[in-house]
Amino acid sequence: MFSNLSEEKKEEKFNGLIYFASKINNKGLKNACLNILNDYKEELFCKAAGHDGIEMKKYTKTHQCFDGGLLDHIYNVTKIAYDVGRNYEKQVDLDLILFGAILHDIGKTKISDNWNEKSEIKSNLNYSYLLVDHVYIGEKIVEDYLDKENISEKFKYQALHMIATHMDTMNKHMAEAYIVSYADSIDADVENIISYPRNAINPIYNQYYYESENPNK
Repeated sequence: MFSNLSEEKKEEKFNGLIYFASKINNKGLKNACLNILNDYKEELFCKAAGHDGIEMKKYTKTHQCFDGGLLDHIYNVTKIAYDVGRNYEKQVDLDLILFGAILHDIGKTKISDNWNEKSEIKSNLNYSYLLVDHVYIGEKIVEDYLDKENISEKFKYQALHMIATHMDTMNKHMAEAYIVSYADSIDADVENIISYPRNAINPIYNQYYYESENPNK
């Protein structure tokens, strides 16, 4: 069952992201990541991670569709990705994993309106989502900040690869990209089923857990 994040919880999650960003060793990546987090703090606090599809006359709410949901999702993904990355820290670049996990959904700050409890007659998504999607927007945001740092062109595109491939919009060519993408899927899928059992594929699961017509159960 979902619930809006309290202001205290939002600060806790945000400070957690600052902590993870501070663990990035590469100075340019760390500066870009911290600057983006601080510049987009207000948007991160008031955006949902998922979307509300009630306007289509069917319940298609997705993961963390609540006030502060985007912040909650990004924190969870970062924690999962970091824990997985540490198991392979001699073979992968933890800097890229942390950078990619923290910023993989930064484009969602631009493709959805601020969460509104009274938005059940319309989607919380705006026209940007329909036209270009959050992955493209996220890449542009991140690239603008990376261009201000002293980072090699190769490393810059490795960092952007984390953002570009997390939704399988293009082929992954790096182990770090797989870790970020799967961490994203784990949190999204688990939160989706926990909060909205009707979204489960297995009808037996639906029948057992979904006992009313309440779309939020």
